[in-house]
Amino acid sequence: MYTHTTTDFQKKAPARLHELDALRGISAFSVMLFHFTINANKQKLGWAFNSGVTGVDIFFMISGFVVFLSISKIKNWQDFVVKRFARLYPAFWSCLLITVSFVLLFEPENINAFSVLANATMVPSYFSVEDLDGSYWTLVIELTFYFWILIIHIFKGINRIEYIGFFTIWAVIAFHEFTLFYPNSYLSVTQKVQLVNHFPLFYSGILFYNMKNKPNWQRYIPLILCSLFASFYLHDKGGRSQYIVSAHLHYLLITLFHLIFALFCLDKLRFLKFPPLLFLGKISYCLYLIHQYVGLRLISTFTDDFRINIYFSLSLSITICISIAYLVNRFVEKPCNRLIRNYYSKKFADNIRENNIKEMRLPPGCA
Repeated sequence: MYTHTTTDFQKKAPARLHELDALRGISAFSVMLFHFTINANKQKLGWAFNSGVTGVDIFFMISGFVVFLSISKIKNWQDFVVKRFARLYPAFWSCLLITVSFVLLFEPENINAFSVLANATMVPSYFSVEDLDGSYWTLVIELTFYFWILIIHIFKGINRIEYIGFFTIWAVIAFHEFTLFYPNSYLSVTQKVQLVNHFPLFYSGILFYNMKNKPNWQRYIPLILCSLFASFYLHDKGGRSQYIVSAHLHYLLITLFHLIFALFCLDKLRFLKFPPLLFLGKISYCLYLIHQYVGLRLISTFTDDFRINIYFSLSLSITICISIAYLVNRFVEKPCNRLIRNYYSKKFADNIRENNIKEMRLPPGCA
């Protein structure tokens, strides 16, 4: 008889991987700097950090690594769903409310209750509603990846994830190659299931997790190279980077990201355990969610309405966004994550305990 205690669910939480936290922080800051230096601000600054658009590629690789780490240590699919919900939604809803307040202040004609509710699901495109913040586009990709890996877990395929991922890559490539046979469906799928434009990056993260925990370079290098070249192939197949950076620069940056993960597997990134980077990593999710609409509105207000120098406006907006992200992380993300997980753990343990008591009360031979 298996007995599930109150703390079992909590004990499954893996130790922090500080190097990945630092990479998260760098990626979030890069994406923010990209958004803050393009379009009108590029004209004021005279430059733009275009390469920052590829910061989401690192996010996807980290997600593949961390989510596979999480799902490989759970006993049932409910654990995974609760963990992901607790990790994502409370902070997202808080940042969404802050963004909504800014939209109401600056563009009240562009928002209504339905658009807010649709955005609150993280999948507004399924309701034919635009993202209230441009950065939200990656969230549906993350959720689709979670669904993909959850299905594999439910059907007991986690131990064969390398092969399943490999065949998924080829299925993705085939889907993009034979568009002439389904032009209308192709457009719909690439818009609704955007994971087909980015899947190899998640798969690379999974492979690097296995390579770090089950070192076998001869086995994993060919698969990682396959995933890398598949990412090259997908450069112009729906991702945002194709509009900002050249194909060759994107290839170079994706290769660099894979080399960084290889160094991580070799334990060569300890120098990233630098307090400011770890702080950015801690607030990276909230910073990513809050920075674009809010930050750009702040910069525009400072430069256009108050005639403040663009560099000072940029610095001030970055500081405000980081401060908001810190507050959401401290007072919403962390406590809500802990509260939801503790409640679920206790609820699940109570159900197990109740079932065990019922079994003990059964007459001999009836169990």
